[in-house]
Amino acid sequence: MDKKEIILEKYKWILPVLALIVGLGIGLVVAWVIIPVEYVDATPGHLREDLRVDYLRMAIDSYSVNKEAGLAVSRYDELGEYSKATLEQVGADPKSVSTTAIQNYRAVVEIFQPEATETGGGTETANTGTIETSSPTQYLIPVCGVTIVLGILFAGALFLRNRQKESKGKTVGKRTREEKSSLDSSELDARFGNRLAPNEPFATFRTIYTIGDDLYDDSFSIEGPSGDFLGECGVGIGDIIGTGEPKKVSAFEVWLFDKNDIQTVTKVVMSKYAYNDEETLNRLAAKGDPVIAVNGGVIELETASLRIEARIVDLIYGQGALPSESFFERVTMEVVALPRIELG
Repeated sequence: MDKKEIILEKYKWILPVLALIVGLGIGLVVAWVIIPVEYVDATPGHLREDLRVDYLRMAIDSYSVNKEAGLAVSRYDELGEYSKATLEQVGADPKSVSTTAIQNYRAVVEIFQPEATETGGGTETANTGTIETSSPTQYLIPVCGVTIVLGILFAGALFLRNRQKESKGKTVGKRTREEKSSLDSSELDARFGNRLAPNEPFATFRTIYTIGDDLYDDSFSIEGPSGDFLGECGVGIGDIIGTGEPKKVSAFEVWLFDKNDIQTVTKVVMSKYAYNDEETLNRLAAKGDPVIAVNGGVIELETASLRIEARIVDLIYGQGALPSESFFERVTMEVVALPRIELG
C-alpha cells in the first residue's frame, strides 16, 4: 500500500462528517429561516394558563355589562379544550369578578352552547384557525454517504413539497373557518330572534341568586328582531327575614316594563313560610301579586305588548335557626320574553 492510499484510509471519515455538518446546516436554515414556524389566527386557547384565566375574567365582566350572549359564547369557545377548566379556575378564584356575574356567564354558556362544555377540545378544533408548524428534524438530510450536492437537492425538494402543503392547508383552513362562522351565525340568529317567527321568544335569560349576594338585582333589556328597544324585565330581592349577615331573602320581585305601557307589572315570589304567614302576605301584596315559589313553577307577567314566563328551574331553601323553608339558599330562574298574543 503506497503513501497516498495510507493517507486516504486514515482520513476516510472526513467526507461523512463534512456531509453531516453541511446537512445539519442546510436543515436548520430551511427550518428556521426559509420555512420558519408560523402561527396564523391563533386564539386565546394558546395563551399561558394565567393569561387564559385573565382573559375569561374580562369576558365575564364584559357580559355582565352588555348581556350579549352570542359574544359571550364565542369568547368561551375561543379557549377551546381549556374553556371548561378555565371557567372553573375563575369560579375558584374570582378576584374582582362578582359571584353572580360568573354564575350568569356559566348559565348562558350552558343554555346556548351546551356542546361547548361537554366536548371542549372538539370546539377548539373548529375555532383555532390555521396553525402552520414544521419541525426542524423533518429537514435533516441523511448524512451517511450523502454528498453536499445531494444534500442541497434533498433540501430543495423538501422546500417545494412543504410550500405546496402550506398552500393547501391555508385554503382548507380558510374554508373551515368560513363554514363554522356561517353555522354559528345562523344558530345564534335563530336563538336570539333576528328572524323572529310568530310567538317565537325575543330572548331567553337566566338569573341565579345565591345566599350572600346581598345586592342581587338582575335586569335584562328586551329587543325586537331589528334591535329596537321594547322594554325590560328582571328579578331582585323583594323581602328578607331575620337579621345579620348575609341577608336571608324570603321573597323576590319579578317585574316587566313595556315601553308601550304606562306601568311596570310585578309579582312577588315568596318562600313557603312567608306565603303562609298572613301578615307577611298582606304586606308584600302591596308590591305585586304574591306567588309561592316551587321547583318548576312558572310566573307569568303581561303588559300591553309583552309577556314573560319566569320558570324556577332550581330552588334550595336555607338551613339554620330561622323557621323551615323561610329563606332561600339558591334560586335559578329562566326568563323567556315573548310578544303578547291576543286570542280572538
